[in-house]
Amino acid sequence: MKLPIKTKRDWIIAFLILFVALYYSTMYFEMDIEEFMIRFAPDKLNVMNYPAGWGNFLVVGFLMTILLIAMMVITKIRTKRIVILAVGGTVFTIAMFVGFIIHTKLIVGTSMTMEATSIRINCYDKNVNVEVDPESDLATQFMNAAVTMKAKSVNEQKILRADKESIGNGTYHVWISYPKKYGQSYDLILYIEDDEIYSYHGMGTPDTRIFYEDNGLCELMQRLVEESASN
Repeated sequence: MKLPIKTKRDWIIAFLILFVALYYSTMYFEMDIEEFMIRFAPDKLNVMNYPAGWGNFLVVGFLMTILLIAMMVITKIRTKRIVILAVGGTVFTIAMFVGFIIHTKLIVGTSMTMEATSIRINCYDKNVNVEVDPESDLATQFMNAAVTMKAKSVNEQKILRADKESIGNGTYHVWISYPKKYGQSYDLILYIEDDEIYSYHGMGTPDTRIFYEDNGLCELMQRLVEESASN
């Protein structure tokens, strides 16, 4: 079998056509790719702050490498060029993966390096809906506690995910927003229910929740709510 690819121009055209076709094909599986990639991001990154594109390019780079190698074998290109392509494709794929990890860490890191633009605390069952001044001393303590929380152990996570299958009554919804940087805004979104603190690290399903150790956040939140109510 022979392919109509002989000159450099033919290879460039084939490369561009293949790239565009594969990229648009990955868009149909974007949610699956996103769900896979977010597993490697920091636990406080949620789907709203997911930097799109990295996963698509990773998949495209991997598939293009496989397909172009197959095309080169069929057209009997020299082994040396096939090896160069294989190495280049592998480096590109790895670079996309590493780039994603670095980018997500930088996005989440804005919560440590930048001042929040707003803090909102809601609990509709208790008629709580307050917006806190992020510059107050109590709000600063609250934000510091929120960004430094540590995730619970793997076994504790499994037990809590099984016990709490959905958001219960009386759950507080905490939303801390930060300025846009590195091409992506960041929002730290937390849920506090019966002194258990968790966030969603994926598509918002119960099995994507991350539970955290309470480092004083619950008490600080109650103080913020009471302070707002008294004003």
